[in-house]
Amino acid sequence: MRLSSLLIIGSLAVVLVAATLGYYTTRFPVEINTIFLTTTTFLFSIFTGFFITRQATRFNKVREVVTQYDGRLSNLYRTSSHVNDELQKAFGTKITEHYTLMFKHEAWDYHLVNKSTTLTDLHALLTTHTDDSQVTKLANQSLGAIIKDLADCQTLRKQLVALREERVPVEQWCLIIFFALMLMSTVSVLPSAGAWFSSLLKAAFVVSVGTVILILYRLDTLRFSERMMGSRSAQDVLDIIRGTR
Repeated sequence: MRLSSLLIIGSLAVVLVAATLGYYTTRFPVEINTIFLTTTTFLFSIFTGFFITRQATRFNKVREVVTQYDGRLSNLYRTSSHVNDELQKAFGTKITEHYTLMFKHEAWDYHLVNKSTTLTDLHALLTTHTDDSQVTKLANQSLGAIIKDLADCQTLRKQLVALREERVPVEQWCLIIFFALMLMSTVSVLPSAGAWFSSLLKAAFVVSVGTVILILYRLDTLRFSERMMGSRSAQDVLDIIRGTR
């Protein structure tokens, strides 16, 4: 962990401990608590709003690039049929293996964090299953399209690698958690004894803060609307290869 992150974490821990000790040794008027709550809520909203917006944009971009990548692989399989049946069958087997590993590990980024030879093997299959003396005009054009799609797949893969790393830094997570703890601590000292409605509002406020952090976390880890990013798109490619689409 970087020195700056350690300094920020240490500073936040000191402030939190000092605030906790101050709470047990000093009773502040309700007016001060209310002002403190308003200020902390404003800061928490600003920071989480900014991070959620940025991560939501990243999430949509990743989903778009994943879909484009799946579309290229699907087109590779369809276009290979214009070359010969052996090449299409070999492409179908390799692409199926690619997605089978993803579904097995339930990780859309499996081939980004582990060694992957999908694109390399597809290039090799072109050499293995094509014969220059038997290439027709349509097959020649199809081979050109296949090579272009493979190049596009490589570019899209690099984009996914970069987008996957654009996560909320540790020090910013520490700041968000710190403001969340301050909010919940401030709300907890507001008087609500014997008032069930006030107690209910306090509980709802705490749940709302926790929900905001959960949404940011799921966007940050790219697990929001699906069990696995791009699972429906990947399944569609498999259905095309199996002939059900």
